[in-house]
Amino acid sequence: MIASISSPLTLWRRKFALICAVGFVSVFAAGCASEAGSPGTLDFAQAGQSVEPAGARQRLVNGTPQNMLNSADLYQRVLLQPRPPKIIAKNMTELPEALSYAVRASSGDTHRKRGAKWTEAAQIGLLFGSPEGKAFLSGKEGRALVRGEPSESCPVLNVALAGTDDQATDGAMRSCLNALAGKPSCGCRLIARGKHLLAKRDDFAYAIGVGTQIVNPSTGEVQTFASEERMVEGHPGARHIWLLDVKGAKALLQVEPDGRAALIVNATGKRFSGLHKADGFRRGRVARRAYLTGEDGRQLIVLVGYEDTEVQDNRTALMAWNPYGSLELKKAEADVKKK
Repeated sequence: MIASISSPLTLWRRKFALICAVGFVSVFAAGCASEAGSPGTLDFAQAGQSVEPAGARQRLVNGTPQNMLNSADLYQRVLLQPRPPKIIAKNMTELPEALSYAVRASSGDTHRKRGAKWTEAAQIGLLFGSPEGKAFLSGKEGRALVRGEPSESCPVLNVALAGTDDQATDGAMRSCLNALAGKPSCGCRLIARGKHLLAKRDDFAYAIGVGTQIVNPSTGEVQTFASEERMVEGHPGARHIWLLDVKGAKALLQVEPDGRAALIVNATGKRFSGLHKADGFRRGRVARRAYLTGEDGRQLIVLVGYEDTEVQDNRTALMAWNPYGSLELKKAEADVKKK
């Protein structure tokens, strides 16, 4: 599913999303290609500020998840169930029961259930489009994918690769629970394990090429871009978000799991640093805000992944300088219709 962006660049963004999704080399290689050694990379580690991953995830993820998939990864099949179980743990106390349920839900003759269907992974948006989904598909042994629940307000998506599905499930669930420990209203749901999808197909929607706005809070000026999100090699939990127009990448936003953020403008090399906050998933993508300040004191707000109607309805709140406060946002029209 392609995000709806009120801009004359919509058709180009759709083309870009398709190009990036399959990893083709093109004129947009700056946004799609491997980022190792990229001049735009914001290396927090060089500044002595590297972020350590959660313990369980660090032990269980074998290597860095890859950004690109080969044809074998894309054509593998996964099992969709018509009425998948909800495997959720809200805290560590509930984890053993959830892990036991996960084993029962993905073993035996589940493929014989009425309505169960083997489906090519390339047809499942979240697996095909998201960094975590691609990492899941690249797993050759044990693998698990866990998301915060409810997803609209619990912005965590964890993938774990390990020797067995049991190990991967345990690691992904623990990592998610640790990440959401400060949010009592959130839990962690297992949505994929091995070859089994444990959520409805609609829950695997993924908007490719979402809109991003850069706001100057002092003047109210807004610039709109398409954006593409990538994992940061060697930095678990960190993300690169490329801001793009018809000529290619214009800026790079890097967000770290501890809340730090930085942005570099390609044309000028100017850098901005500050904080970011995630507000939950919108069609499989994390909607997040970044509050950044340049060396000259100039402030910028970067809004990534919000629905057009959500930005319109919450314009005052989203475009105000508010790096430490929480926002009560009106729900996006797309989310309301979905339910």
